[in-house]
Amino acid sequence: MAHNVVVFGHLGVAPELTAVYELLVTGGSRTTDEIGVAPDLLAQMRQLGIVRYLPGDVWQAVAPDLAVEALIAAREEQNRRARADVGPLMELYLRNRDEEQADNAFVETVTGVGAVRELWHTLLNGARDEICVLDQPPYVTPLGEHVALEDETRQRDVQWRVVYDRSAVDLPGRVTEIIELVAAGERARVTPTLPFKLAVIDAHAAVLPVANGDVVDKVLLIRPSALLDVLRSTFELYWDKGIPFSPGGIYAAAADVDPNLLGLLAAGLTDESIARQLGLAPRTVQRRVRQLMDRCGAQTRFQAGVQAMRRGWL
Repeated sequence: MAHNVVVFGHLGVAPELTAVYELLVTGGSRTTDEIGVAPDLLAQMRQLGIVRYLPGDVWQAVAPDLAVEALIAAREEQNRRARADVGPLMELYLRNRDEEQADNAFVETVTGVGAVRELWHTLLNGARDEICVLDQPPYVTPLGEHVALEDETRQRDVQWRVVYDRSAVDLPGRVTEIIELVAAGERARVTPTLPFKLAVIDAHAAVLPVANGDVVDKVLLIRPSALLDVLRSTFELYWDKGIPFSPGGIYAAAADVDPNLLGLLAAGLTDESIARQLGLAPRTVQRRVRQLMDRCGAQTRFQAGVQAMRRGWL
């Protein structure tokens, strides 16, 4: 019955109530005296919909599948009420902020490296559907920690769409990390330049980081508003213009071309950067890039990436 203990614990059922339910499931129906707990606990379980009361002062467990559904429905009702009650709390929150911020209630400034990181983690924990990112350095979270954070959200079926700036892909070890994220389910695209860093969480919030050199110590938190709609549209614009990042794919037209080369070329990296990422000599990269451009009939390196996408090579 340990599994039931875990399931009920996830749904907020107290351990003493779970123990009574376990007794009724494993041992069958019991009277109040045989159960040996306070009547108010049994009444609470009945209200939760996980036990039923029968004539003769007998208590019986509701079938586990029905009990779990009843508990889930109760939690959903609590969530609905919480969302309805958040309005007055927001009014109090905004009323106690300084006048400058109160005049822009839909934009909040969060300062300090620790506060920025805590906000980012809070937003990720609250994400339910999709996180959309325009990615460029510097970063709130150290690169080595981001994969784990993204994996945690994906376990809740939260989807990620990320457009990477060339400068992000060019960072040492970044390509390996992106390949890992794409393999885990991230949808990624690359573009030569982005106007700013951005993250949009579902439809309820966006963050615009403000960098101070190599450190992000300030962000603008944008709540539902016309500005949030504009930022979401900006992401979609760059998403549509980006080239899919799928360096692990099959280069259908030329087996002698490293598929990683195509992804890095599409990202707009220089020959020197590509050589460093792939461990090749710069001249080797130059030769392979020229061959690829000739095959695509492209005049520029970026055109070669676009042509590769259109031909289904990426």
